[in-house]
Amino acid sequence: MEIASYESWMRSQVIELFAMEYGVSPEQFEELFVQFYEHPFQANKGIRIVAVEGQKVGGFQSFFYWPIESGGELRLTYQSGNSLVHPDFRGKGLFAKMLNYIHEPGKGFDFDFLIGFPVQASYNSFMRNQWNNPFDLQWFVRPVSPLRSFIGDENKRNERFYGSRVPQTLHLPQSHTGVAQHLEFDNYRFNYQKDPLYRVAVELNGDRALFELKSQRRKTLIREMVIGKAAFTSMDSKFVRYAFGELIRQVSKCGTSAILSIAVNPNVSVLVETIRHFQFRPINKKIFFITKGISPDVRDWDNWSFFRGDIDTW
Repeated sequence: MEIASYESWMRSQVIELFAMEYGVSPEQFEELFVQFYEHPFQANKGIRIVAVEGQKVGGFQSFFYWPIESGGELRLTYQSGNSLVHPDFRGKGLFAKMLNYIHEPGKGFDFDFLIGFPVQASYNSFMRNQWNNPFDLQWFVRPVSPLRSFIGDENKRNERFYGSRVPQTLHLPQSHTGVAQHLEFDNYRFNYQKDPLYRVAVELNGDRALFELKSQRRKTLIREMVIGKAAFTSMDSKFVRYAFGELIRQVSKCGTSAILSIAVNPNVSVLVETIRHFQFRPINKKIFFITKGISPDVRDWDNWSFFRGDIDTW
C-alpha cells in the first residue's frame, strides 16, 4: 500500500473506517470530522495521512495542530491521534509507516515537535517508532460533597452555578510549558467539543488562574467533577495553593459532585504538593504521555504542566 497525504475524495472511506471501529453512525462521525479537521483554525495546519491501495483507503493517521506555549513563545506543535487501520490490512506495518511519513524528506511538513497520549494498545508501537515517554499523567482524587451530589440533575445545577463557557486567553509563565490557553484555540476546541464544560477563574494581586471542569459518572452512580485544565499566569506556590482552594470551595458550594479528580505531571512539584495539601490521593490510574523531536531548550520535564483536558478527546 502507498502512504500518502489525505485528499478530500477519501472522506467517506475514512469516516466509514471510524464508524465501523467505534460503532457510531457515519453521519454522526462526519459531523465531528468536519468540525475537528476542517475548522479554519485547523484546516490549513492539520496533517492527515492515509494508507491507500488504488482507490481503497486502508488506514488513517493524523497530526493535528495543538499549539504549546513554552518560554513565553508559541511552538508549532502537533498531537498525534485518530489512528486506525482497516482489519483487512492489519499486520502489515501500516501504522508505523504512517507515523514515519511525516518525517520523510521532501514532504514539506514543518513542526517544532510532536506530542501524544496513546492508549495501551498503541503505546508499544510508538515506542518502537522512537517516541519518548518522559512522564505519565498521574490521577489524584478527593471527596467533595458525597451526600448532596445525589440530589437533583447535576447538569442543570452545574449550568446554573458555573454559567456558560467563555473562550479566554491566559499566558503561561515563561518557566513553564503547556498547551496554549489562547482565544483562537479555545474557540476551535469549543466548536467540536459538545459536552458541557465549566470554568472557574481566580485572581489575586494581578495573577490569574483558570480551571476547566467536566462532570461525569464513575461506575454509573458516583458523580465526579474532573479538572481538565489548570492554567496559571504565575506558578508561585502561594498563588497556586490559593487558586486551588478557591476552586475546591466553588465545587463544594455547587454540591453536584461526590469526588473531584485531576491528572497531572507528577514531576511538577508545585502542583503535586498543592493537591496533596488539599488531601487529593493518588489512584492506580495514569495517562501515557509521549513526545518526539523535542529540542533541548524545552526538555525541562519538571515544568511541563499537562492535564486530561489537553487531549483531543476531552
